[in-house]
Amino acid sequence: MGGIKVIDYAEGMKIPDSAFIQGMPNEVYHSLPGISKSGLDLINRSPAHYKYREERTPTRAMEIGTAIHTALLEPERFSNEYMLLKEVKDRRASEYKQAVKVHGTERVLVSKEADNVAGMQEAVNSAARAHELLTAPGYQELSAISGKLRARYDKLGWLPNSGEVFALDIKKTQDARPDAFARSVANYRYHVQAALYSDVYEQITGHKLDAFYFLAVEEEMPHACRVYRLEDEALMIGREEYLRDLDIYYECVDRQEWPGYESDDEYLSLPGWLMAKYEDELQEEIV
Repeated sequence: MGGIKVIDYAEGMKIPDSAFIQGMPNEVYHSLPGISKSGLDLINRSPAHYKYREERTPTRAMEIGTAIHTALLEPERFSNEYMLLKEVKDRRASEYKQAVKVHGTERVLVSKEADNVAGMQEAVNSAARAHELLTAPGYQELSAISGKLRARYDKLGWLPNSGEVFALDIKKTQDARPDAFARSVANYRYHVQAALYSDVYEQITGHKLDAFYFLAVEEEMPHACRVYRLEDEALMIGREEYLRDLDIYYECVDRQEWPGYESDDEYLSLPGWLMAKYEDELQEEIV
């Protein structure tokens, strides 16, 4: 698969400077030195936001996100480890309490959250292209280390017919239509992720990644989904952004200075949507 070599994680192992590692726990991955895309997002806001970030505490939304990923990427594991109680609406119910004793609170889904995860799984499996990528040979939740950079691939796989090596990232969204998801790409810097993960793959293997896909799945019924691949220009911009953030990170590490926002005065405009609303109202008054 494009020269990829994967090693299995073992507790207490010495983490290589350049490797793909399977089975690495989340807490170990996030404790490693270096920086990931989420860290670069904080650097992009300000180095101070990165330096003084709080330790990650799992929220219910994060637990549901993990459930969705497991359902789509590892359906057999999802079936074995998770309990869906669609009819239970009150966590004080005895059925819920018994299920928690076996599976833990994070793996027992009730009411609408159970409906949504099951519905997303069914909808994605019914979408031909999404199903093809999800069921292609490859690795799930694969950690990657390349010098100071860290990446965690939802899926790194290959298509047997074409030999294409690809990365796939699952994004839960409210609207998977192109215009709406493009806004999500810009707002959450998904283009930065695509560029970074593509470069990390090339740095480790010496080969270019053939494609980086996003699977956008709507959280609400009917859980419509679309597979997207960013245009080359979007990847170029994403690469420029993460390299600029990385330069700032290196500079802060060298100087041991982590500044916040600039302190100089700055003129501030109203948001474009509000200015457009005002101009429309003014035009109506003139008419």
